[in-house]
Amino acid sequence: MAIKVDWSNYSDRERKAKFTNSLTPESPYKSAGVSVLEVKKLAKTFDSDDIEINYIEDVLLKGFIIAFKKESFSEKRVNLERFYPLLVSWMVTDSVGAALSIPKKDKKIAYDYFINLTASPIPMTARFAFVVLMDHFLTADTIDEIMTKAVSVNSDNYLLKMGIAWLTSCCYIHYPEQTAKYFSMLDKELSKMAKQKCRDSKRVSLENKERLKLL
Repeated sequence: MAIKVDWSNYSDRERKAKFTNSLTPESPYKSAGVSVLEVKKLAKTFDSDDIEINYIEDVLLKGFIIAFKKESFSEKRVNLERFYPLLVSWMVTDSVGAALSIPKKDKKIAYDYFINLTASPIPMTARFAFVVLMDHFLTADTIDEIMTKAVSVNSDNYLLKMGIAWLTSCCYIHYPEQTAKYFSMLDKELSKMAKQKCRDSKRVSLENKERLKLL
């Protein structure tokens, strides 16, 4: 029987719920008014991810339990694929993707899996794949393959495009020389979004922000 989580004991729920709901209008689940950090902390006390879904925090909790679980990637993949239909918001894809625990011995098969998953026809699943690659696999050796996948995406989905813009800005922060050429390969709207992400970032040097005008 699925576990129904009681969120009523958390403080300041009304204010937090209003804030979260304003950030995640795409989610079919409203907020219970509990912060992501509090949900993460709670997830570490659960063994089972069989959670009754009533709020976006329930979705996050289920995702974190799966992400944190110490298991082989082949086992985690099964659990993730059960979870993908619940990738209902950027908050879920980004938070769970960043929290994902992958055994060192399985890094190669996990990388190959997520590279292929970027081609998913389901926008939020593709965004999840890009977030995982950005947070766990972005290196000088992988950036070209990751960005090649990013520029090949043909979608009008705003949240997926924002995810790719975020990925591109992250690549530019760490590897500006390797990333520069990809701005012209992105569609016009996406390139504009990615450049704005770079301009907004405090981690992009003034010199590299100026360079964006030439790209």
